[in-house]
Amino acid sequence: MKPKLNRITMFVIALILAPMLGVARCFCPDGVDAINVQGTFDDAITRTAEGALAAHLLVCDGTTPGTQVKVCTAALIPIGTVYDTVADAAKVSVEPLAGASSRLMIASKAIAAGVRVYATASGKITDAVVSNAYMVGHTLTAAAADGDELLVMPIVAQVKNA
Repeated sequence: MKPKLNRITMFVIALILAPMLGVARCFCPDGVDAINVQGTFDDAITRTAEGALAAHLLVCDGTTPGTQVKVCTAALIPIGTVYDTVADAAKVSVEPLAGASSRLMIASKAIAAGVRVYATASGKITDAVVSNAYMVGHTLTAAAADGDELLVMPIVAQVKNA
């Protein structure tokens, strides 16, 4: 008799919890479930991280363009910035540079407000003009040192021939 009672109890609990999980998903942003905070954000694209990525770094197409992204360097075309810090092979939301509003990026050194910025090593940005580097926007706030976040008004990445 006891095993049958346990099954009935578990069934009743499942019936009670199932609607609650559905309600929790209704209040989450698109692409995000009640348990996972990473996911698709409005006006973003979802890709698979090729290597670990930190939030607000510039990324470019990975080995498989259209499905993977990796940390951008000065020589690669940046497509956007990532929202979340993720591990290798995890899904990540990428906010495209094109048509976007201001966003946080990571400085590679001290950078003043109101200057043009370019993609550089490790997915960061610099104000130093380097031949064939990609300009990604201009700063709205300043950064005091390497690794600081600053607010940037992005543009579609344009190669700068010095």
